[in-house]
This record gives sequence, C-alpha cells and structure tokens, in this order.
Amino acid sequence: MTELSREDSAALADALRKALQERYAFGTGRRQELASGPERLPAVWQLLSGLGLNGLMLPEAHGGFGGGVADLQRVQRELGRALVVAPWFDAMLGAQAVLLAGTPEQQRSLLPALAAGELSMALAQHEDAGLAPPGHATSARPDGAGWRVDGAKTCVFHAGAVDRLLVFATVADGATAWIVVPAKQPGVRHSGHRLVDGSWTADLVLDGARGELLGPPDAARQSAALRTVRLLAVAGRCAEALGAAEAALETTVQYLRTRKQFGQPLGDYQALRHRVAEMYIALEQARSAAELALEAVEAIDPAQAERGAAQAQLIAAEAVTWVLQQAIQLHGGMGMTEELPVGHYYRRMLVLNALAGGPAEALARLAQAEP
Repeated sequence: MTELSREDSAALADALRKALQERYAFGTGRRQELASGPERLPAVWQLLSGLGLNGLMLPEAHGGFGGGVADLQRVQRELGRALVVAPWFDAMLGAQAVLLAGTPEQQRSLLPALAAGELSMALAQHEDAGLAPPGHATSARPDGAGWRVDGAKTCVFHAGAVDRLLVFATVADGATAWIVVPAKQPGVRHSGHRLVDGSWTADLVLDGARGELLGPPDAARQSAALRTVRLLAVAGRCAEALGAAEAALETTVQYLRTRKQFGQPLGDYQALRHRVAEMYIALEQARSAAELALEAVEAIDPAQAERGAAQAQLIAAEAVTWVLQQAIQLHGGMGMTEELPVGHYYRRMLVLNALAGGPAEALARLAQAEP
C-alpha cells in the first residue's frame, strides 16, 4: 500500500488534533454529540469529511489522498485521544472492501462519494460481536436484477443513520461475499442501543432486503479482501487504543502534579511515581503493538500476518487496559465520574476489547496461526 509523505501525514494529524480540540472538546462538543439520537450522523462526521479524511486510503483516481496504513493509524490515534464517536472507521473499512473486492463500475459509483463524505457506510459482518470469522446465518441469493438478503446482524454502528450497509453473507455453494444494501428500505429493521462508551449500535433483521453483490463471486478474491479488511481493523483499533492510553496518561500526570494531599502534590510520593513509570512501560508495549499490527497488514505471508495481528491485538488489549485501570485508580473516586475523561477512555477500551474478542480471542487466533 502507498502512503503519504512523513511531513504530509504529520501535518494532517496535527490539523486533525487542533480541529478536534476546537470543535470536539471533551466537556462541550463531545457531550453535545452524545446527546444526539441514533437517526442522524454525528456532527463530527462533517468535520472529518471537511478535512478529507474519508478518502484517506483511497487512490487519487477515486478522489482520495492515496494514504496507507501508517496514515490510518495516525488518524486513529487522534480519534482515540479525543474519544470520537462517529462511523468514520467503519466507512473507511467499507471503502477498502469496495476497492479490493468491487467491480470497476462499483468502484466508480461508490468510492468518489465515500471519499467526499457524501455517502456513509456501516459494516454488518457478524452474527456475534467480535472479529471472529463471520457467522453464516445471513444468506443472499439472486432475485431479479439484484440480490435478496435474509438474516440478522449484531453490533452495526450507526445503522440508523448511514446510507449503505455492507452485509457479509453466505451465497451459493456456501461461499461468502459482501452485499451492498441500502440502509433505509422495508427489508431492513434495526433496534438501536448505546454501548458503554456512548456510541450508537444496532441489531439488524434483514427480511428480503434488496442489495447488490460486491464484485464478482470470486471466493479467493473475497477471502483476500476480508482478510485485509480484518487486518486493517486490528491495526486501526490498536492505534486508537494507543491514543486513548497516551491521553489518559498525560491527564493522570497532570492531575498528580496539581492535586495536593497533606500540603504536597501527589506526584511527590515515590510509590505513585513508580506506578506512573510502570504505566509508561506499558504504553511503550502498546506502541509496539500498533507497529506490529501495521507490519501484519503489509506482510506478504498470510500466516505471518495472522500471527502478527493476533500478537498485536493481545499486547494492546492487555497493556492499554492496564494503563487505563491505573489512570482511574490514581484519580481516586473521581476517575469514574462523568466529568473526567479517564473513565470514558476505559469504557471505550471495553468496547474495543469486546469488538476484537479481547485477549481470549487473540490467544485463540494466535494458536490457530502457529504452524
């Protein structure tokens, strides 16, 4: 995969951080976003679209920047720091699926609109939450000029607000493929609910939903596209978790410097200094996990890619969760209040772990990847 120059990528991340600080501050912009309902895209979606981020990893021929995995991770770190709740990452993964599996006509039809932010998309992959291989309870078959989709999906983010659903389903002879399904039609029913981090998700029932097969029914091509999208999901979520841990540690250090007990800052106590030092060590492990996930996406050998992604997922889940737990503890009872961000970082990590299956899923994948 190509990527932006180091200077351009850093400038983009810096511009994103400044924009989020101005318009998505924790106590103002983010709180207003969380108060909105599930039937509209959050306002931060327009901010990300205005910066051109929807086309970050798409070729210039389709209206994108031509960025790579490292650029995706830079953006995800900033979104993790700011606790952004928006369907941007799903739309990014969906665009990659179209790029890798779609026909040239589908790419010309969908990708420029996705790059411009004019079209929003959510992934509907799993009958169960997590990044385990998708279940096969959802099926699709040719019906007239299109495809009919029947089944159910869980944990579809912002399903009530997006324009398209990218549904992973079983097609003829037990093969699997993506079906592009318009989200607003009689054959699609969804029941929305919030997760602990404030994000909107939904359980879907697909009953005769109409859609279009993404790409030709080529099993090898579909499998390769699914694997790449799954590896990208691991790389992006590792980077998001890293950004959350960095911000939580910075907040904790500042709190220890200013909060006083018995007339002196908490940061003067040696035991707390040691705890912070251990948090920095764990943060470096999380940073290494993000780099390992990046290498997994770019690996040529599929077995090496699977091992790297599983290792990265395991290290990030354990290291970042531990850092965030310590951040809460060092803030005392205030750590879990709504007014301070550290508890919100921990809740977001709970969701990321649940999406990926947590350490148990990573260990299972690692065992499967071993020769």
